Amino acid sequence: MNEKEKFPPTHPRKIIERRFFQVRYLTVDKVAKEIHLPIYQLQELIDGQRNIDLDLAYRLGFYFQVGAEGFLNLQQIYDLAIWSDRQEELVKKSIRPFHPSKSTSNFKSV
Repeated sequence: MNEKEKFPPTHPRKIIERRFFQVRYLTVDKVAKEIHLPIYQLQELIDGQRNIDLDLAYRLGFYFQVGAEGFLNLQQIYDLAIWSDRQEELVKKSIRPFHPSKSTSNFKSV
């Protein structure tokens, strides 16, 4: 049985770099100064050494006029992919999915 070739998840830095920095010819220094963030923090993100937190997501979203949710979603999608690669099979083996029985099917779901 052949396994499908699996590519590593894309870190948010690559998307930010390609879709926001490169197309606008922006540097880390310029953006960091304009969003009032220490240059090293933004550089760490671009180097893949820092995750997007709420503060950074809001600053980038406001600066690029796209909303913070998009940046947070990039980080969550990446985090979930990394987690899945490491933990999903173990969790699937240790947890049985819930199946409603006749006694629980009379209750309304929330």
